Amino acid sequence: MAAARGVGRVRKAVVVRVRHRRRSGTVTPSERDATHVEAERLERYRRELEARERELTRASDLLAAERKRLVESEARFRTMADCAPVMLWMSGTDGLWHFFNQGWMDFSGRPLEEELGTGWAEGVHAEDIQRCMTTYLEAFAERRPFRMEYRLRRKDGEYRWILDQGKPRWNRPRGGGDAEGADGEFAGYIGSCIDITEQKTLQAELDTRVRERTAELLAANQELEAFSYSVSHDLRAPLRSVDGFCTALLEDYGPRLDAEGRHFLERARAGTQRMATLIDDLLDLSRVTRASIRRDAIELDVLADGIVTDLRGLNPDRAVTVEITPGLRAHGDRHLISLLLVNLLGNAWKFTSKRPDARISVGVESRDGDAAFFVRDNGAGFDMSRAERLFAPFTRLHEPSDFEGTGIGLATVQRIVRRHGGRVWVDAAVGQGATVFFTLGRTPEVPPA
Repeated sequence: MAAARGVGRVRKAVVVRVRHRRRSGTVTPSERDATHVEAERLERYRRELEARERELTRASDLLAAERKRLVESEARFRTMADCAPVMLWMSGTDGLWHFFNQGWMDFSGRPLEEELGTGWAEGVHAEDIQRCMTTYLEAFAERRPFRMEYRLRRKDGEYRWILDQGKPRWNRPRGGGDAEGADGEFAGYIGSCIDITEQKTLQAELDTRVRERTAELLAANQELEAFSYSVSHDLRAPLRSVDGFCTALLEDYGPRLDAEGRHFLERARAGTQRMATLIDDLLDLSRVTRASIRRDAIELDVLADGIVTDLRGLNPDRAVTVEITPGLRAHGDRHLISLLLVNLLGNAWKFTSKRPDARISVGVESRDGDAAFFVRDNGAGFDMSRAERLFAPFTRLHEPSDFEGTGIGLATVQRIVRRHGGRVWVDAAVGQGATVFFTLGRTPEVPPA
């Protein structure tokens, strides 16, 4: 009976009707035991929880690895910063300085707590603090680099000149891209400081020397001007007197003098005339040194043609073939360049005087990218082993009996060329003539051949 009652209490299985939707869209009804359905749902939840636990574990591992990398990166940065040969600092987005490397701490000699924020500014010289802070805060507001110099107190109490250069820092966006533009987030500033006291001292000494040297040059120029005035007036008068008396003697007493006496007077007159020419050349040389340069467009071929015309007028009996490249253009001081050509063409005319087939040419060649103008002749030439002395004042490579001159012409040419920032050189051979090349510092267009 009892057994029968127990059997009667057995719970009836619960049947759950469910519908399955197939991929085709057809819905198929079916019946399943509710216990099985609950067990499957719990199993599904368990698997989901395990998957989420694995994801959390991976995320935790990644976070721990990232923290480790950050710690290592910060340690490396601090090590490099402390080993840097300059003083380094960093500020945050609030403008307050929150990092100083060991170089800064060794320089200031103060505890880190006293330097943080704006404490570092307490060491800036009173005369520099306003300018220093204005430069920093204006750059900070505009998020731009800055550069400033100020005096900072060292731990021994001495103020040293500091060159401080700062640059804004930007956090790189998560998706990459430009960290210094709209895609980056402003993170503050980083800066470096170096002690420039020695450079400042040397610069001040150099400026003093320049001022002193300039004053000396001005005084020397004034003395040179006084000397030029003396040469122009005080020396010319005696020469004119000597030349005048010699002329009077020849005119009034010439018939009474024998040939030797007249020869002596002629030599005396020639000497005074050479001295007058030398004075003129020296004055030209001094004016070249002192004259200011005014660069203009110059037609060298026109200038050269005019000088050759004057030379032909002085020596109408000479037949000299002169070739001047048309279209020669340059930039320089017209007066000085004219004086240069007068000397070069005068020398070429003089040193071809013993050649029946005398030829002179004026042109331009390209040398190392520069326009090298030249005056070439087929005259006496000279030994190139003596060329180093050629541009020194009073230097003569020929005997006065062969070719007259003062030895000042090429020295004047060299100074004119140097005043224009150019260079001058010569190519020559004995009996084959000489070519004088010169540049004028700026490269005009070389006309086509």
